[in-house]
Amino acid sequence: MAKNTSSSAFRKIDVDQYNEDNFKEEDADQASSGMIGRNIDALKTVLQNAPLMCKNQQVKDNALSLTLRVLLSIKSSQIDAAIESLEDPELCDVLMKYIYRGFEIPSEGSSGHLLTWHEKVFAKGGVGSIVRVLSDSARA
Repeated sequence: MAKNTSSSAFRKIDVDQYNEDNFKEEDADQASSGMIGRNIDALKTVLQNAPLMCKNQQVKDNALSLTLRVLLSIKSSQIDAAIESLEDPELCDVLMKYIYRGFEIPSEGSSGHLLTWHEKVFAKGGVGSIVRVLSDSARA
């Protein structure tokens, strides 16, 4: 019925390494700051290379998909830093175009995140950004 437990092989595992107190917070902060920088760089790149005047709808849809993936990968707490890094006001307008296009094709969880983006971009660009986006004939 009972097995022989005289073996001590199971005691060679250091269980203290899995303790929450031993977690190194500094490493996580450095890794997350690197991700923030890469996400912001990706956002700038996508917005600067937006195919606004392109006639091919497939190219525009691929750019929209990529931009939404970048927007949704940036956490809500990092949105302010991402928007402040956009020095050119035209990039805020392009970002607003992609936000509105994202509202047209909602996925699970994206609408709330895009509303947060809309709020922050509106705070920087004002009503003029919305008017320029809605009146512009070049769609994202």
